[in-house]
Amino acid sequence: MRDPIGLAPPGQARLLAWLPLVVYVLLRGLDATVLKWLQLQGATQALNGVNPISFCNVFFIAQLSLGLATLVPGRNHLSRDLGSLAGRDQLLLALHGGLGLFLGPVATFLALDALSVISQTLLFALVLPLSALLARWLLHESLPRAFWPSLVLVLSGLLLPQAAMAMAGGPMDELVGVAWALVGVAAFAGSAITGRLVAARRWPLVVSVGLPSTLAALVFAVIALVLYGPQHFLLLRLWWVVGVIGVYGLCLSLGRELALRAAYRQFPVATVSLWGSLTILVAALSATWLLGEALAWPTALGLALVLAGVGLDGAARARREQSDLTGGRYSP
Repeated sequence: MRDPIGLAPPGQARLLAWLPLVVYVLLRGLDATVLKWLQLQGATQALNGVNPISFCNVFFIAQLSLGLATLVPGRNHLSRDLGSLAGRDQLLLALHGGLGLFLGPVATFLALDALSVISQTLLFALVLPLSALLARWLLHESLPRAFWPSLVLVLSGLLLPQAAMAMAGGPMDELVGVAWALVGVAAFAGSAITGRLVAARRWPLVVSVGLPSTLAALVFAVIALVLYGPQHFLLLRLWWVVGVIGVYGLCLSLGRELALRAAYRQFPVATVSLWGSLTILVAALSATWLLGEALAWPTALGLALVLAGVGLDGAARARREQSDLTGGRYSP
C-alpha cells in the first residue's frame, strides 16, 4: 500500500526531526573558523593600511540580519509589548543583550585575532561549567552529580596542550588572546543566566531577540564610525567583502538561530545541549581542514577530554530531566 501523498514515512520523519539540530551543530561549529578566515583575508587585502574586516562591520551585518528577521514580523506590536515591561525587565533585557550580543561577540573576535581557532574553542568550553556555577549562585539551581568530574575533565583538556607546549619549549598562547577569551567566557556564561530569566518571562521574539539584536547592530555601527570614520563602511564596496560578510551574517548568525529554535521544538533542552557539544569537534576539524591549523596529539587529547567533560555534564542533565519527568524515578 502506498503512503498517503504528502506524508513522510515514520523513519524519514524521525530523520527530518534531527535535521535542525545537525544544521545548528555545523553552523555553530563553523562560526570561529569563518571569523578567523575573514580576519586572515582582511589582513591580506588591507586598503589604505586598514583591515576592511573588523568586529564592527562583521557583527553589524550579523546582528542586523538577525534583528530585522525577528523585528519586522512583530513590529506592529512592539510598542505595546515594550510598554508592558517593568523597569527591572527592561534592565534585564539590556543586560542580556549587552552580554550575549555585544561583549561576548567582541571578545570572541579579539580572542581569535591572537589565538588559533582550536585554542579559542578549547577555552570557550569553560562557558558550560561557569554558567552552571553562576546558576547555582544566582538562581539557586542544583548542580548535577557529574558536574565536578566534568569540570576536572574540561580543565585537564585545557591545560594539557599548554603543558605539552611548555615542556617542548614552544610558545604558549598569547596572554592578550587568553584574556579576551576569558572575557568572552564570562560574558556568554552571564548571558546564559539572563537568557534563562528572559525565557521564563515568555516574551515575544520581537522583544527578546529582535529589538536587542537591532540595537546591538546600531552600537557596532556607531563604534565603527568613531574608531574608523565613515570610510570604514566605504571599504565594503568590494564585492568579495560584502559577499563574505553577508554570508556570515545571513547563513551562520541567522541560520544557526533559526536552526536552534527549530531544534528546541523537536527535542528537550538537555538533548540539544548534549549534542551541541559536538560543535567543539566541528570547530577543531574545520580549522584543521580549512585553515591548516596543526592538530598535535596533546591538542587532540585535550579536545577529547573537553568533549568527554561536556558530554558527561550533558548526560547528567539528561538523566536529571528524565528523572523529573518520571517523578523522581530514573528509568534508563
